[in-house]
Amino acid sequence: APGGPGGCVERRLAAAPPGDLAGRALAPYAVLPQTADLAARCGLRADLPDVCAVRRVSSKTWSNALVRALGLPGAGTTVRSVAELHTAVAETGAAAPLAEDPVLVKDPYGVSGRGTVAVSSPGVLRTLARVLARQTDRGADLELLVQARYDRVADFSAHFEVARGGAVRWRGARLMENAAFRYAGSRSLPASLERRLADGGYREVMEGVGAALAAEGYWGPVCVDSMLLRDGTLVPVLEINPRMSMGLLSLLHAERLAGPGVAARLAVRAVRGPVRAAGHPVDAVIEALADRGALYRAGGTGVLPLAAGPLLPPRGRLYYAVLSRDAEQERLLDWAVDRVLDRLVNQAVPAARAAPAARSAGRAAGEVARAR
Repeated sequence: APGGPGGCVERRLAAAPPGDLAGRALAPYAVLPQTADLAARCGLRADLPDVCAVRRVSSKTWSNALVRALGLPGAGTTVRSVAELHTAVAETGAAAPLAEDPVLVKDPYGVSGRGTVAVSSPGVLRTLARVLARQTDRGADLELLVQARYDRVADFSAHFEVARGGAVRWRGARLMENAAFRYAGSRSLPASLERRLADGGYREVMEGVGAALAAEGYWGPVCVDSMLLRDGTLVPVLEINPRMSMGLLSLLHAERLAGPGVAARLAVRAVRGPVRAAGHPVDAVIEALADRGALYRAGGTGVLPLAAGPLLPPRGRLYYAVLSRDAEQERLLDWAVDRVLDRLVNQAVPAARAAPAARSAGRAAGEVARAR
């Protein structure tokens, strides 16, 4: 996209349309207010839902209401005043008195952990209430979701496409790795979890979600975040993301790159500080991985860096795929990424801290089996 890094890609393309896009199909990661303008200015073919419908079904308030309407476990409480917030936190916390940080307060439009506060003490709640009261006193509206912080053994996501009429085209499900509410990676589901979802009617629930989205005027790609709790409860709908997702990209990586005996995992690493390199930082990462014999080669195994722009400072992220034949090779490849970033960036976040949920598939399968 023209204009250099930063800013909305859709707006940058619409302002200086490349000459070779006319007639091509547009497949946006998400439908934004600028997406329709981009399609019109660049002459792209696009069948887009109305952005108001997208905004409506993107809210955690909407998905929480759907969870209640479908009678599913995992519903939270929507609050629209500071007084309601105090009541909901007290009631939710009372239902889980032994849990650590038992209550989460969420911004309905928070993404990737942003806008989520763990109420770990009365002081946290008082501070949050004080900030919100100042905003409402100035005339701001308040809408938040209060949920229990569940004791979960697996985070995973469903991926499908919704047609205008509500029909669902299933793409698959992926195990998610999270760090402090932020996405850290995706991998294939343990076989025991796949069986649990099949026995629990998981895909049938997603068909109901697809029908509800279509009734609101949305069609296109969907990611639904789900959980399996330690007591064996399946929470099929935690949040609904009406857009493409990192989990879907992980599925596509697996389809294109994995082969017999080779598993594909998508990973994200935070990099706090600039990569010390004469050229583009990703070039330095690729060269260093190649020197260690850890760089992916077509048809083999290794680490494949996937995106260049996000690695730029001040807050860099390295997105990469890990192609491995077993858990030990995966561990060694992650170790190679650690060493490369340690050498190139003094403040790279070690994998153990950046993605504490990045367990081996065997360990995840064991926890899921115990939860059943």
